[in-house]
Order: sequence, then structure tokens, then C-alpha cells
Amino acid sequence: MKKPSIIPMFLLLLLLIPVSSMAGDHPRCQLCGMDLNRYTHVRYTINTIDNQQISTCGVQCGLLLQLNLGNKFDFATATTLLQHQVMPAEEALYVYKSDIITDMSPGFIAFSSEENARNFVKGFGGKVLNFAQAMQVVKTGFK
Repeated sequence: MKKPSIIPMFLLLLLLIPVSSMAGDHPRCQLCGMDLNRYTHVRYTINTIDNQQISTCGVQCGLLLQLNLGNKFDFATATTLLQHQVMPAEEALYVYKSDIITDMSPGFIAFSSEENARNFVKGFGGKVLNFAQAMQVVKTGFK
């Protein structure tokens, strides 16, 4: 008599484990699902016209979500990397494609001043963009 294989039983057990227990009860980025508790220093928050507040892990997910919301979008805030300052997203400057690994690739990092952004670029590369330029990069598929 042939012994039953352990592999099908193991797979069945995996199916019985609730997915939510593996994911945890952490707040998640509304675009990519990453744990927001790990990205408080670069969070991007969107407010909709119906007063819903949506948080993303960083600028790139935030800009994409903002673009997708279209006329439902009201305003957004970005958290700056150096000071962890929450500021209006339209007033921030962004470094795009630096050598630093961000929450998403190719990556945007928010800064509160042009001086901070340019100093960052001197050390870590990338390109300084204002909000409209950053949004244009997203609209054109990160080109």
C-alpha cells in the first residue's frame, strides 16, 4: 500500500490559514498594500472631495492614486524626508530617480526646500522636480 504524500496535506493546511492573519492588522497603502507603519517618514496623504482621507506609502503611490482619482481629488500632503514635515504636496519639491532606494521605484522623495533637494542630489543623484513636473512624469509613465 502506497503512503499518502505530505505535500497535498501541507497545501490544504495553507489554504485553511486565513490570509488576514498572515497580512497583519496594519494600515496599508491604498495603492500597493505596503505596511504604512514602515513608511511614516515619506507618507503621502490624499483628501477627496467627499472628505475621505487616503494614505499611501510614499510620493510615487500618492501621485499615481491622485491621478487615478481625477475630479474626486481635493488636496494632498507629502511628508518630507529630512524633517518629516507634512506639507501641501503642491508646495513640495521632489527628487526623482536618486540612488537611494525609496518605497517604490524609480522613486520620488519630497523636500520642503530647493536647497535641501539640491544638496540631496549632490550626494545621491537624481533630478529636482516641482509638483507639476513630478505629476507630468507620472502621466507619461515615468519617462
